[in-house]
Amino acid sequence: MTIKFTRAPTITKAAIATVVFTIVFLVTNSNLPPCSDTVAALNASGCVVRQSYLHTACGWLALASLITGVVLLILKQRKASSRGQQAP
Repeated sequence: MTIKFTRAPTITKAAIATVVFTIVFLVTNSNLPPCSDTVAALNASGCVVRQSYLHTACGWLALASLITGVVLLILKQRKASSRGQQAP
């Protein structure tokens, strides 16, 4: 069994990135008071949920990694099905 490292995007790399960014997203939290804090909601003249940059970035990166993994999986399935149709 040989392990080959490539720089090309793969489904495994996308899945690993999704897991890592999701864990960081869940571990980090907003550094500002939530809307359930009545005093903060009243002082803000409207309830706006604000989050830390790390929390927000990890959420978006997890979502992007998940979408990338799904797209790569779809492309792999299409490539495999087109090979199967061309063979006699």
